[in-house]
Amino acid sequence: MKHIFIIVTLFISSFSVAQNTGSINGNVLDLESENMPLAFVKVLVKETGAETMSDEYGVFKFENLKEDTYTLVFSFVGYETKTIKANVINNKTTAIKEYIGASTLSLDDLTLVFASAETSSN
Repeated sequence: MKHIFIIVTLFISSFSVAQNTGSINGNVLDLESENMPLAFVKVLVKETGAETMSDEYGVFKFENLKEDTYTLVFSFVGYETKTIKANVINNKTTAIKEYIGASTLSLDDLTLVFASAETSSN
């Protein structure tokens, strides 16, 4: 009987400790293609250094985050890097839906790139 009590106590205490975290689930959508899912976007949690990639449906997930406010950074080649804040609450899942668009390169920026390439090669 004593062993059963100890096992039950350990099980309950481990379960209660595991409940002191939350998670962030989200979708990354492409502004350039009628909000279709954007696959393989890098998503970084600045405060922890954790990073993941969105799957082929634009879905990403971070689990076991302590209750706090986190900074998420979304980056994808040819698209704007976007930074947002997300609040994590213990025992809850924070849902994020983020839209990112293609980065724009002005004609002046392009001229500077070509000009510096020409001066480098001389």
